[in-house]
Amino acid sequence: MNDNETIVIASFADDASAEAVIEKLREWDKRVRDVKLGMIGLVRLVGGVTKSEVVYGGGIFKRSMPISDEATKALAQELGDRIGVVVACDDYEASMVSDALVRDGGKILVNTYERTAEEKAKELKNVEAARMERSIDEGTGDARSNRNIAPPV
Repeated sequence: MNDNETIVIASFADDASAEAVIEKLREWDKRVRDVKLGMIGLVRLVGGVTKSEVVYGGGIFKRSMPISDEATKALAQELGDRIGVVVACDDYEASMVSDALVRDGGKILVNTYERTAEEKAKELKNVEAARMERSIDEGTGDARSNRNIAPPV
């Protein structure tokens, strides 16, 4: 769908760590055609003042954080001296985004997409069916070799 209404927020110890994971997410977004992340932003508290910036995505008309100003300020207060990375994504991308953020040293603070075990199993079944259908359409015949929604590296 590409509504990018799910929000994943992680905290990082420093700018370098945050920028490194953002670069990996950018590359993943460009490399994988089924992944279309929304806005990626940074939030930090500098001298008691909340600073936020959009560092990727958002399009021409929407270059603001996908969370309210009040939520951004509360996040900055919670972060203290850490850096917050805010990612807008679709539901099916949320777990892969969370995994990438954690793998690169982040601590997940918010993931607005929560599913039950039954929902997760149904989603996995739907993804596998879609992969099989795509592999047949593309003539590869083997859905396992056609993994277009690979997580970021």
